[in-house]
Amino acid sequence: MAKNKATTVNTRNDNVMAALAFIILGTILVAEKSLNVLRLAVIVFGVALLTLGILELINRNLIVGLAEIVVGVALILLAALVPDIATLVLGIALCLYAIYFLIIYWSSLTGGKLTLRKVIIILLILFSLVAGILLIVEYVASVGADLWISAGAFLLGAGAMIILKKFVSEVNSKK
Repeated sequence: MAKNKATTVNTRNDNVMAALAFIILGTILVAEKSLNVLRLAVIVFGVALLTLGILELINRNLIVGLAEIVVGVALILLAALVPDIATLVLGIALCLYAIYFLIIYWSSLTGGKLTLRKVIIILLILFSLVAGILLIVEYVASVGADLWISAGAFLLGAGAMIILKKFVSEVNSKK
């Protein structure tokens, strides 16, 4: 009889894909400050959203899955066809992701005492929102590479919060 393998990473888990996308995107923004690399980052984020959307469809979450697929394809196409607005598109996508996360976790954030899980979710939302706003400001004002680096740092923080949230959930489920 075959034993089931225990795995630490479940690729069906949207959190794993989102954390990977944020960490890769954050690393790209911190390490490189050129429009071609930012265009690549937008494509990476679009592919991650597309993958998340497909996973949502597999899990029978039709509305969220279709929305993620549409946004993912739109990001990929915009980055490929109109690279000049890649910064703006990525900023808006990150702000929308933060709003989406706020909507998803609103009921668990309201009421009750402040827990570590709530703090992590709030930080995830804030980090994503700040990164998006920084990229929008960079597009509008062309301030310089410092905003890209800051946005990348906030994305790395958001990715870390997703991983920390998963870790805290696992620890709490084993109690």
